[in-house]
Amino acid sequence: MIGMDMTGKVTLVTGAGGGIGGGIADVFAAAGALVYVADMELDDARARAAQITARGLTARAVRLDVTQKDEINALMDQIVKENGKIDHLINCAGIVYSKPYLESSDDEFRKTLEVNLIGVDNCCRAALGHMISRKEGKIVNILSASSRMGSDFYTHYSASKFGALGLTQGIGLAAARYNINVNGICPGIIDTRIGEKQGGTLSQQMAKYSGKPEEQMKENIRRAIPLRRFQSGEDIGYMALFLCSELAKNITCQAINVCGGMRMN
Repeated sequence: MIGMDMTGKVTLVTGAGGGIGGGIADVFAAAGALVYVADMELDDARARAAQITARGLTARAVRLDVTQKDEINALMDQIVKENGKIDHLINCAGIVYSKPYLESSDDEFRKTLEVNLIGVDNCCRAALGHMISRKEGKIVNILSASSRMGSDFYTHYSASKFGALGLTQGIGLAAARYNINVNGICPGIIDTRIGEKQGGTLSQQMAKYSGKPEEQMKENIRRAIPLRRFQSGEDIGYMALFLCSELAKNITCQAINVCGGMRMN
């Protein structure tokens, strides 16, 4: 029987207090993995871990700032000390400022790169330090539809995700000789809270600049998706689960769209 049973596997999901990361954590836990729910906001991580454990599954909440190498290395060491290994790293931590480019700032660009690009590199390097010796492991970087096309509202975010796509390909080539798979997922439009702390979600910002109601903007976005529905965190989780399974053992250095048909490249 073909399956994706992750019993006995150890999975670290960064940004797991949010909608996409939380959905990924849910999926891996349901598949049997021990999931470390990592987020800079520890309360959010604890809330998600509590939801998972309430279902009789296994999760541990940890605080992690992906811009701090010392924190990352300490967490990786802790995971390996507690379990003898780390099988999967899912890089989902990210920030976005959705506003017109000419209204954006140097500081916003710098912060976006630190989290969305340098943070991914920090986590990959730390995980590989433990995976290489075992010649086993899977890394999945959560990219974006914006990894393939620029946007006025997402210029800095898109630049960081273009960079993360190139990083995924390069790290994947370096890791392949050690039997480690490194792939990316490009989600389409997901109705999550990301962006709220940085000035507003896409639909909120579009409503602000168009003068039209937010719900109308959200509906316009939904109708631009060929399947006419937003993606969910779980949708991304299922693809990550596949990429971390033996079914995908010959897939590496790829960026796979999960976008309802919005992108075909």
